[in-house]
Amino acid sequence: RAAVAGGARGVGQYNLDAYSGNNNNNNGEEGEGEDDYESLPPPVEKIYDEDHQYLVPLRHFADVKDPHRPTDTAFFFHVPRSGGSTLKDMVGKCLKLVQSSEVGVRDGHGADPILQVIEINESKYVNVDTTTVQGIQRAVDLGLATSNYADLVVSSYLHQSASLFDLHHQARAFLLLRNPIERATSMYYHRVHELGDLDPEISIEDFAQGNGIENNWMTRFLTDRMEGELTKADLEQAKDILKQKFMVGFIDDIEESIYRFMKYNRWKYAEDENQKMKEEDCV
Repeated sequence: RAAVAGGARGVGQYNLDAYSGNNNNNNGEEGEGEDDYESLPPPVEKIYDEDHQYLVPLRHFADVKDPHRPTDTAFFFHVPRSGGSTLKDMVGKCLKLVQSSEVGVRDGHGADPILQVIEINESKYVNVDTTTVQGIQRAVDLGLATSNYADLVVSSYLHQSASLFDLHHQARAFLLLRNPIERATSMYYHRVHELGDLDPEISIEDFAQGNGIENNWMTRFLTDRMEGELTKADLEQAKDILKQKFMVGFIDDIEESIYRFMKYNRWKYAEDENQKMKEEDCV
C-alpha cells in the first residue's frame, strides 16, 4: 500500500503541467477556452504494446496528458477513508455539480425506468448507483455517460466502471490519497465504532498485523486482481495506471489538490461575483 501511494507522490504535479501547457484553469486565468474544442482532432482508439496490455480495459479512461474534451466525464476513484466524502460534499454543495454515486437511488429511485436528476440534501444526483457492480451495470444499460447528466461519476470499481464509457465519451480519472498508516487507523475505528463489523476485542495492533485489515486495497482495485497473491509486476502495473490515468491529489495538501482537480476537470465557479464568493468560501 505504501509503495503504491509513494509511487504516486508527484504524479499529479508534472502531469498537470503537461496537460495544461498554456491552458486556462477554471478560476479565470488567461489561456485556452471552450472555443479551442473546435480545433481538437477526433479521438482515436489507443493501441498498447505487449508489455502494456493491462491498460486495454482502461483505454476509455483518458490519459492525464490527453486534451480535455466537452464529452469527457470526471471520474472520482474513491479510496475509502481518504477524504472522499468531503470532496463529494464540496462538489455537490459548493460547486452545484451533478454526481452519480450511491445517493441517487435513495427513496426508491433505483427502480426508475429512465435516467433523471434528483435533488437530495441540497445536492443533485443522477438516479443510479455507481458504487456497486450491479449499480454500474444498471447505469450502463440506461446510458449514463452518453446522457451527459453526470458531471462526476464516483466509484471504487475502476475496471467495472470502464464499461460506462466509450471512445467518444471518455472518463477523466482522479483520486485523493492519504498516508497509508493514517488511512488504516481511520478504517479500524470506522469499522469498530461506525460499521460495527469488526470485533472491538481486536486491538489496533492485531488489526495492523492482519486480523481484519485490508489486503493491498490500492493495488488490487487498480489492477482488478481481487484474489490470490500479488506480485511485484502487479505493483508496477498499479503504479503505471496511476501515472497514466490519474490526476493524483493528497489529503494532506487538500487545498492544492482541489485546485488541481478543478483545473483538470474545468470545473468553474459561478460568473456572478456574489455567488462566486459564496462558492469559493464553501470550497
